Amino acid sequence: RANGSMVYDTASHLTWLADAGLGGQRTQADAAQWAADLSFGGFDDWRLPMVAPVNGLALQLDYADDGSTDIGLNNAGPNTELGYLYYASLGNTAAGLTETGAFTGLADPNNPIGPVFWTGTASEPGWGLAFFMGMGAQDQLASDTLGQAWAVRVGDVAAVPEPGSVALTLAGLLALAARRRSLQGDAA
Repeated sequence: RANGSMVYDTASHLTWLADAGLGGQRTQADAAQWAADLSFGGFDDWRLPMVAPVNGLALQLDYADDGSTDIGLNNAGPNTELGYLYYASLGNTAAGLTETGAFTGLADPNNPIGPVFWTGTASEPGWGLAFFMGMGAQDQLASDTLGQAWAVRVGDVAAVPEPGSVALTLAGLLALAARRRSLQGDAA
């Protein structure tokens, strides 16, 4: 469900920025700091997407095409927030990004494997997990490499009305209240 600037994924119960490119290219640490400092839509609890070990114990850093490790293709389980969004929520396959939903900034016409989005998960010293959106692959990336920062938060974010809409609604309610008082005065 989208409200224009944010998208709520009802399956994962996460809210994503609708513009995946808003955070720009950053190192993993800078991307994590940008998300932590972000105040957007009235919320300040944004973060980078996370990856929990697929086996529940420790990251499995061997490559696999079947999602059985934390590196490779078809990482579609709820343990990987970007993988789940790509495969389960948007319905893409390892054949490549075809569905972007209400998001912008998910495709890079100049790079068929990108953009590359940072997760907030370190894999080994000096390395972090990243998601290659163009091909649906999760892999390690040197943490000083520039990757895309994309913020997410837990929970639903209801549409925030614009100030003009609030003023118009208040004016309508005041007019309705005045009309009601007028009708009550006429009835007396």
